[in-house]
Amino acid sequence: MKVERKVLNRVEGEVELRLHWKNNRVKDAFISAPSYRGFEKVLVGKPVLDALVITPRVCGICGHAHLMATVKAIESVYLNEGLDLTLSEKALSIRKLTLVCEILQNHIRWFYLHLFPDLIKLEPSLRGMYEPLRGRAWKEALRASGLPIKVIALFGGQWPHTSYALPGGVMCDPTDYEVMQARVYLEEFRKFLEERTLGMPLDNYLSLQGGNYLEKVRGDVGVFVEVSVKHGIHELGRSYGRFVSGGELEPLFSSGVLPGNSRRRRFELSEVSESEEFCFLSGNRRAYTWSKSARYAGLPHETGPLARQLVSGNRVVKSLFREFGDSAMVRVLARIDECARLLNTALELTDDIELSEPSWVKPKVDTGQLSGRGVGVVEASRGTLIHELEVEEGRIRSYNIITPTVWNLGPRDSKNLGVAERALIGVDSEVKAEIVLRSFDVCSVCTAH
Repeated sequence: MKVERKVLNRVEGEVELRLHWKNNRVKDAFISAPSYRGFEKVLVGKPVLDALVITPRVCGICGHAHLMATVKAIESVYLNEGLDLTLSEKALSIRKLTLVCEILQNHIRWFYLHLFPDLIKLEPSLRGMYEPLRGRAWKEALRASGLPIKVIALFGGQWPHTSYALPGGVMCDPTDYEVMQARVYLEEFRKFLEERTLGMPLDNYLSLQGGNYLEKVRGDVGVFVEVSVKHGIHELGRSYGRFVSGGELEPLFSSGVLPGNSRRRRFELSEVSESEEFCFLSGNRRAYTWSKSARYAGLPHETGPLARQLVSGNRVVKSLFREFGDSAMVRVLARIDECARLLNTALELTDDIELSEPSWVKPKVDTGQLSGRGVGVVEASRGTLIHELEVEEGRIRSYNIITPTVWNLGPRDSKNLGVAERALIGVDSEVKAEIVLRSFDVCSVCTAH
């Protein structure tokens, strides 16, 4: 049996992919996050508000989601202890808008800057348009992905590592100018999405039905579909077909679990667990990664855009899933389809911000006097993100972070392979193996343990 090791590039952090080949197909796969981060230990003993500055540094591409999970976790301590806490609709709308914008920038950068360079290896004729640093589409995508970031900066002051949210609201007091400028950036992003990615007006795209999606899709999404079908990507990358979406972003998606062929179930935090069995933290001689593995009801479940769109009943994604399963092609299309729907939501949110409302309502109990436990759950770019903390007299006693990386790229346990590891079994080339792994939007820096 041939064994190949490769450090995957074009990812957040470093990921080592070890493939075991037999008869020119992947027989087994090991995904290793080789860097120890230690964020959870760094947080212990710190004043609780320090977490709002530290956790956004977990990731340079989805740090805003970590901020949202942190502030929700702290606010849940107030609620769990029966302490008064008020949030205005204005603050909630701004938080939602900036979180949506972070997901938008991630999806576009991932599609063009991370995925397309692998497609070029399969289809060299695409090089002129999509080649990194040189191709026209690559350059346009890089510029367009910066537009949603500017929206975050308008309200949050900076990106990445934004820390503008506090228990009780947000630390910004926008005027009509900021709201209008945000819409200008989003309309410019919409123009790119329509002309380049979708190849049609946004409203036309959103009207597509599941049955005619592949025939009518245009733009760079259509290019991806053509390459996928030609090279068999539509048949590769299937994993367990079990999905979890713990956060909510109404009306676009809601929480829930699809455990295989069963009906959708309610998401229960009590069913979430982590294993260190093959993590270096365990001391196990067979350990091969710094990532723990997350399980729901004791079993591997995929998280991310495919999971949340299936859980939320997206007709296009459900139709694709019925025909092709959880293949790499469907996983990619779910992420881009979500991008279009998120943009529509972001544009609507700019109309929902009531400037006359307070941005922040000071809690009656100061965080320095806060004690208790709290959990914050949000949907980040790559999937369900959970922050759990215990506070004692204003200082962090314990902190635990369960990231989408731990759900998807986490290692095997004694009974099951990890989600992405399972998806790699049977792939017949190294390039296709990288595409399958990259379809999960790979990030290793979110091994926060």
